[in-house]
Order: sequence, then structure tokens, then C-alpha cells
Amino acid sequence: MYKLKKTLTTITAALAVTLASGSVLAEYPEKPINVIVPWGAGGDSDLTTRIWADAVEKELGVPVVVINKPGGVGIVGTSFVARAKKDGYTLINAGLSNMLVTPNFSKTPYSFESFTPIVKMTAVPLAIVVKEDSPYQTFNEFIAGAKSKTVTQGSWGASSSGTILANIIADQAGYKPKYVNAKSAAASMVSVVGGHIDSAVSFPPAFGPHVKADRARVLVMNQKMDAFPGVPTFSDFGIKGSFEGWSGVFAPKGVPEEVVEKLTAATEKVMHDPKVIQAYQNIGAVIDFRHGPEWIADMQTTYSIMTDAAAKAKTK
Repeated sequence: MYKLKKTLTTITAALAVTLASGSVLAEYPEKPINVIVPWGAGGDSDLTTRIWADAVEKELGVPVVVINKPGGVGIVGTSFVARAKKDGYTLINAGLSNMLVTPNFSKTPYSFESFTPIVKMTAVPLAIVVKEDSPYQTFNEFIAGAKSKTVTQGSWGASSSGTILANIIADQAGYKPKYVNAKSAAASMVSVVGGHIDSAVSFPPAFGPHVKADRARVLVMNQKMDAFPGVPTFSDFGIKGSFEGWSGVFAPKGVPEEVVEKLTAATEKVMHDPKVIQAYQNIGAVIDFRHGPEWIADMQTTYSIMTDAAAKAKTK
């Protein structure tokens, strides 16, 4: 009888632990979620993440807090999340720069494999932008000017996606700009409209407000957009390649699958909300919701391409 009672007690205790564990996972999230943006405020990464956070927190039932932690071409904030607890309460705004480019072109304490990709929200086309009263009225004039003298071009770090993509464009067009790096694309645009630099590579969330206020002009961009009518594309000038940034959310490697599923489901729902769609359109971002193995495989391919490009750059 004693053995039977002991056995029943053990089974009951084990069941209680199992149920308790299950309830913890089922209750995710039960406290605020922090999303680190490894860039300064006002740029494309910051704005796209804030729209996402505002939308999904209504679905999740807890605050989703966006925290800017810039520095080191995105390395500071991204490294912070790579070391964070794997519980789903500390996430990182992921993009081409901090996940696929910088780990290959700079020494970082993390790699793509340090994270669990959750969702991609948006894509944003790269553009070359000048001040409204710039002497360069067209991209052809800009190319000619850059070939005859050194032009300055704003970006957000020597090993950032902006600079790497800008180099590919410049190589094909036959000029070599002098880069002036800021903490974010938004900060770089301030230098453009202030007349401190000749141009900048940038994304719509950062340059859009300045163009709408007639403080800046777009010379060329990756794809045509209704918001910027008449602007030619890089392909119009024979420049080959896809030049776009993207914004997503990753977690530290090893978070519970329930976290990934909950965040993915919430994101998928809000990405169909007309208000969210309009919010992204207002800043010049295009919704490009992706998740799962196929998306991850595509990023791994791009990561390998960047690894090869970095290796070739070191041999020059």
C-alpha cells in the first residue's frame, strides 16, 4: 500500500510539473517583450520595427518595447541580443546589414547561426539621394561629376549593407565616392539636407520625409515606387543586381518553438491589417512577409555570397 501511494505521489508530481511547464509555454508572452534596434532612431529599421511592435502587441496582449542600441555598425545591439536569455523576451531587429553583411566584412562576436529567424516584415529599395538644390539633377550628371572629382556619400558604416551595396553600384558605374558614415540612414540624411555631404545611399523611411518636404531629391533607386514618380532604377543605367534592404525579427538561437510560432502567427495576422499596410506605405516600405525554412535557406545563400565577396575583397 505504501509503495502504491508513493508511486501515485510520484506520478502526480511529475504530471504537475509537466502541466506547469506546458502552461508557461502556453502563456507566452506573460511580460513585456523588448526588441532591440541596433541603429539610431528615425531610420528604416527603427520605423519598420516600431510599426510592427505597435501592431503585434495588441495581438500578444503585452507591451512590445522598441529599444535603440546603436554602435559599431549594428554590432553592439546585435551582440547584446545574441548573448540574451533564450526565452523570447529579448529580440533583435534583423536586416541585411547586421545579419548578412557585417558578420562577413567585420569581426563580430556573432554570426547568422547565432540567431533563430522569426519573421521578415518589409523590404525597402536602396536609393541615391542628394539635396534639393544639388547641382546633380540626374544620375548621369552625378556619375559624370563623381568621375571628375571626389564626391562624398553618406552611409552608416564601412561594413554596412549601405556601403557594400553602394560600392557594387559605384564599381559598375565607374566612380569611387568618399564615404561619410553616420549612426543610421536617418542621421546620414540630416547631413545631406544640411549641405555637409554631396549625397547618401538611403532607404525610403529615412529619405522620404525630406523628399516630401522638398529638402532632398532621389536620383535613382532599386525599383520604381508610386510614392516617388519618375525616378529611374539602377537597371535603367545597366547596373546589375538587387539593391534593397529588409527588416525582420530574430531571437537568440535556441528559443522555444512556441515563441517562434506565437510571434509568427501574430505577425501574419497584423500584416493583413489595412492600417498596418498603410503605415508601411506611408514610410515607403513594402510588406514582404516571410518565415520558415525556405526564407531561412534564401538568407543562408545570401550569407554565403557575402562570405565569398568579403574573402575576395581581402585579396585585393
